[in-house]
Amino acid sequence: MINVFFNKDILIAEKKIIEDLKIPSVILMENAGFNTAEIISECYTSENCTEVTVLCGKGNNAGDGFVISRHLEGFGIPVNVILLYPESELKGDALVNYEILKNLENDNLRISDDKNMQADLMNGKHLIVDAVFGIGFSGKLEKRLEDLFLMINGLQEKYIVSVDIVSGLNTYLNENICLKADLTVSMGVLKFDTLFYEGRECSGEINLAGIGIPDNLFTNYNSKKIFLVEKEDAVKGFLQRDINSNKYSNGKLYVLAGSEGFSGAAYLCSQSAIRTGSGAVILGLPKGLNPVMETKTTEVITQPLEKDFYLTNDSIDLINKKFEWSNAVLLGPGLGRESDTLSLIRNLVKNNDLNFVIDADGLFAFKGYTEYLKKKDRKIILTPHFGEFSNLLGITTEELKKDFYNYAKNFAAEYNVVLVLKNSPTIITDGEYFYINSTGSENLATIGSGDVLSGIIASLYSQNPDALQSAISGVYLHGCCGDRLFDETGDSGTIASDLIELINTTKSETAKDIE
Repeated sequence: MINVFFNKDILIAEKKIIEDLKIPSVILMENAGFNTAEIISECYTSENCTEVTVLCGKGNNAGDGFVISRHLEGFGIPVNVILLYPESELKGDALVNYEILKNLENDNLRISDDKNMQADLMNGKHLIVDAVFGIGFSGKLEKRLEDLFLMINGLQEKYIVSVDIVSGLNTYLNENICLKADLTVSMGVLKFDTLFYEGRECSGEINLAGIGIPDNLFTNYNSKKIFLVEKEDAVKGFLQRDINSNKYSNGKLYVLAGSEGFSGAAYLCSQSAIRTGSGAVILGLPKGLNPVMETKTTEVITQPLEKDFYLTNDSIDLINKKFEWSNAVLLGPGLGRESDTLSLIRNLVKNNDLNFVIDADGLFAFKGYTEYLKKKDRKIILTPHFGEFSNLLGITTEELKKDFYNYAKNFAAEYNVVLVLKNSPTIITDGEYFYINSTGSENLATIGSGDVLSGIIASLYSQNPDALQSAISGVYLHGCCGDRLFDETGDSGTIASDLIELINTTKSETAKDIE
């Protein structure tokens, strides 16, 4: 797991760490600057740049820029340091490092203001280091900096590296004009606002640079318990089968899915479940869909239920018998929103304490009935997208978007559920921990992709009673399959059934990677 902090929280944490360890902040700045300079030097070479231009403000971010400039010059790279504020406004660690830099100024290391910068940037390909504002920035940019950033963004020959965070970015829904970074080098930990929406768009690729504080120490100060999921975390949910196992000891999953016009959802979720490793999958569906589904799902057992095109309480006794058989139950994909169907789903969940995964149409059954989701001994896994979750909460998607961290975490805590909130990237929370998935690309934004995801998660939950781990591993695996297809067919060439064909090999290869 990689630590993730909101800007205000990392400022508090670093201050406490400095006090507790008795480590001078100027040493942390030196460590961060040197490690970032090494990353930038590699970019300078790989991008065939002719010079590095370092834009410096007046705070600690500028101090990082001065350290970076000194080390880049030491690597033999020509550096032009641009002061965007008078040197008289520098103070603290930034001033200390500026004075050092000033004493080293030579033909390969120049310090100047921004008066002739535009003309200079027109010559050759510049690697531009953004060290103007750091995580302490708030409010709105000055007009002159807006104009400067727009000019730089318009350059054809450039490669932009932001130090810690893109200058001017104040939230993930940023409204400022920011530089469009190709790479952001985040100091010590990842910053929440660089991982979502506009913050993600303008941050480019994100690398971590160490500052001399071990990651496990940051974890001690991570009060909000936000983490980015790594491969090592995901494979914990990929259980190995016992040599003496049989199909019924490897996870029995019961699925209720499908209605008229949505038989594909039933196919996608049940087929992905059996590909993920459940030893036996039974699909309960309206009897009118059974003939075609028996043809499509050769390995999945079908159970025709009342009525022809949607499910009702008429089948509740048959369903309850399968509940007794199953290790986990998936409810929702393609069920439709008939009032009788939603009533059935509510009755099943209200009166049973099972390892439920509820997705798609199944979620609509609980608007106004969220108390049914709260179980004493087990956790239900919910897998909504933003529209479904905002409907459940009774708010707009825009309200949810502005504060999804708190809405998601508070809901999961109140109702004792594991919430998989599908987003870019998807998040997983049990109300205490908040995990951000690190896999998946825009090619997953295709109909049916969510049905595949719910099938993967439900399959893992049938094999492993740990709801949170099953959700983390399922989301990661789903994203890995998407990433492999992205590499092969690009951002819009994927259909949901393509993902199913990659589940077993991706799962196996991912597990082998960390052996």
